Amino acid sequence: MFTLHTLKDGEGIAKAMKDAQRVVVIGAGYVGMEIADAFVTRGLKTTVINSQPTILAKTFDEDMSLEVQRRFEERGVELVLGRRAEAILGGDRVEAVVAGEHEIPADLVINATGVRPNVGLAREAGIEIGVTGGIKTNRRMQTSAEDVYAAGDCAETTNPISHSPALPLLGATAVRQGRVAGVNAAGKYSTYPGALFSVVSQMLDFEVGATGLTESWAHEYGLDVIAGKIRGHTRAPYYPGAKPITVKILLERESKQIIGGQIVGGEEVTQRINALSLAIQKNMCWYELVKADTCYAPSVCEASEPIVMAAEMASRKF
Repeated sequence: MFTLHTLKDGEGIAKAMKDAQRVVVIGAGYVGMEIADAFVTRGLKTTVINSQPTILAKTFDEDMSLEVQRRFEERGVELVLGRRAEAILGGDRVEAVVAGEHEIPADLVINATGVRPNVGLAREAGIEIGVTGGIKTNRRMQTSAEDVYAAGDCAETTNPISHSPALPLLGATAVRQGRVAGVNAAGKYSTYPGALFSVVSQMLDFEVGATGLTESWAHEYGLDVIAGKIRGHTRAPYYPGAKPITVKILLERESKQIIGGQIVGGEEVTQRINALSLAIQKNMCWYELVKADTCYAPSVCEASEPIVMAAEMASRKF
């Protein structure tokens, strides 16, 4: 069984792939699905096991998750959802993985169930650990110990929408936190505003991305949410190369502010997620986004920008 944390891990997996025909991936987050993409693209029989009933459950609602799930299933990936991997069978070599009533043959198994913050050194130093299991930090990424800063997967921050503790476990977040921690450690002053869990990935022949809260996540925080969703195209539909795109936007009913967005599309997902992330950070309301002065050219986009149309669809529910 392999995990994937370092380049050396990847080299080991690439070597093992040469003698494998059937692969089981445990975990259906972004890393797990990207690994499944790599295997099925290389012609291996691929099965993904996930304890959650949907894939990408942390940042995608069920309806958007199904958009991704369908595309993987069309490429031949078997998804065993709502089942835990209970046992790995075999002697010197892996032979199968048991998940509930399923016994799935496997020559290679990848554990992609996630990571835990490495806080051993902080505990030994008496530094406070937060409720998420990460090292508790303030807006300057300072820990409970004076002149000690933390950043990256080990550092707990806040969600600027719910104002609750958050542990993003994302590379881009780690870079931004590291810059803030470095500035402050050097004697200057900088703050980190919190993590919206903005994420994007390319899988198979499409892209996915999300930022802010999901519907289920918002409900956990007691927020009343309105959702708007549209299916459009990345270019004018009549133009060669136009690809489908689905956009979902979440609004908080009372304030009418944008609090989340999810996109599945053939291209240009990244910058749309970046735009929605900025809209959330600036506390933008739906009517401000709808009035955005967006551009248009048939070769690169539709006349009606998909994220604007999704916000307009949500507004009709008020």
